[in-house]
Amino acid sequence: MPPFGMAIAAQVIPIEALKMLTSRNVRTSLAALIALAGSAAVLSSNASAYQCKGYPTQAVGVHKLRAVAHAKAPKNWAASVKSQFGLSWSVWSIAQARSVTCNKQPGRWICLASARPCNYVVP
Repeated sequence: MPPFGMAIAAQVIPIEALKMLTSRNVRTSLAALIALAGSAAVLSSNASAYQCKGYPTQAVGVHKLRAVAHAKAPKNWAASVKSQFGLSWSVWSIAQARSVTCNKQPGRWICLASARPCNYVVP
């Protein structure tokens, strides 16, 4: 004869094991579950804390050295975005769909920075 208890997924849990679930264990488990749900809510709210433009802004960097042209392009992008939308939109590191592409021209490099400006919105 099987022991008395609760059947879960075709398993039988003995009454002794069920008695071990004291109110303290339940409270601890419930607190952990609430904390986990709270952290998930914070993570999802952080993901929506940025408001981004629906289209990219572009700017170029030109120099005889590729590394310098590559560095100038995002700086010029930030200056352009700042003049169009304001300082809070001009942060390259939080922009979406960032890219810098460079092409060699006779005697110089031309790099194009392109990204969708984003603004941090305090929830």
